[in-house]
Amino acid sequence: MSAIVINDLTKGKGKDKVLRNLNLEILDGEFFSLLGTDKSGKTTLARLLMGYLKASSGSIKLYDMDSFKESKEIKESVSFVPEDMIYDSKIKSFALLKKTLNAHNLSNTEDIDILCDYFDFNSNLRVCDLRDRERKLLAIINALVIKPRLLILDSPSKFLEEKDIERLFSHIKKLNEQENLTILLLSDSLREAKKYSSRIAYLSEGKVQDIEYNNVKASGDKVLRITSFRGNLNYFTSIGARILKDEEEETVLYFDGPLPELSKVIYEEGLENYVLEDAKLSDKVNAYYKGENAKLPRKNQEKIEVQNKDIKLEKDNTVEATSINGVTEETVKLNDAEKEFNTIEGVEAKEIEKDTVHNTKTNLFVDEEYSNRVLSEDNPPVKEETSTSEYLENVTDLDAKSEDTKVFDSSNEDIFNASEETKLKEDKDDL
Repeated sequence: MSAIVINDLTKGKGKDKVLRNLNLEILDGEFFSLLGTDKSGKTTLARLLMGYLKASSGSIKLYDMDSFKESKEIKESVSFVPEDMIYDSKIKSFALLKKTLNAHNLSNTEDIDILCDYFDFNSNLRVCDLRDRERKLLAIINALVIKPRLLILDSPSKFLEEKDIERLFSHIKKLNEQENLTILLLSDSLREAKKYSSRIAYLSEGKVQDIEYNNVKASGDKVLRITSFRGNLNYFTSIGARILKDEEEETVLYFDGPLPELSKVIYEEGLENYVLEDAKLSDKVNAYYKGENAKLPRKNQEKIEVQNKDIKLEKDNTVEATSINGVTEETVKLNDAEKEFNTIEGVEAKEIEKDTVHNTKTNLFVDEEYSNRVLSEDNPPVKEETSTSEYLENVTDLDAKSEDTKVFDSSNEDIFNASEETKLKEDKDDL
């Protein structure tokens, strides 16, 4: 089941578009991170999800509910931790948390005490007297106390100390694993996303530029800084490194491939004055989504294309395989001058079905293990007795092994309904 489905979302103010035709789907029970640099639209998206803003166009669904029209119903089971908590009141923190419980028809204040003790927060303090760190902790406790189904966090580490950050992510990761809590982390911290989330998406230029599975990546994101390098950068770019800076005093490269490959090139080039460090989100964005680097193909996303291949068989029998966008569709044409038949080596032509492919509207991807299992069930192996069956097996192997073939059961398109026009006063700081 999908927790969040965003379809062709656009949000802007005047001529400036903060979000442009954004598409995204987050599964129920998933720990998902959406990373973006400053002013990339993370906070705007969070407010759209919670119904505080209305989209210019497109639709947002949270558990099949419209984020704007049904925001009240959504808030019954969805909690939000804002980047900044602006709430000045003389009410005590404990009383505010108790009001939150009452609003959700809950009465067990023991959960308040447990969370306040865990985060080392004094609930007797008045809200107006809280410092920035204490305000952020209050917002976190206020979101967790209702035991939500979905938790949306906008820059949760802001104002927190390192011990607070560790406690927060340890706690929500435990809730994710044990109680199936769905988590959407909106942040600029590549380190936190890599450490805790299962999938990571990158928000740049108002769109989701890329989505990757965090648990299958074998390497980390690194930046190589070389002082006064005058060697051949082709040795680095050939293994997937991206040039961030190439000037006389310093050369800076971004690399997210296997580190042994990078170490080999460093050794062969005889580098001495260099520093290898963890990359920041801004490094990754500049390496893949900005300037000339955005036009370069990614090494691990090269597509396998098969275009109109024909194999001549006896008696003019042909097998044709075509490919569109890297996804192959098997088509069997049998032209026999003397007789007609509808099977090849025991495989009926009608049993050769199209793959269910990745839904580009939602950006939902299925992992490689699931893809291989489904494809192997739909396309059983064929005995290697004739040239025809051998070719069919090769085509099937291309489908099963291609990293670009994604399996997705298309969801009901009826959920993608745009909200009706509703006037909404927006603060100039919303964007």
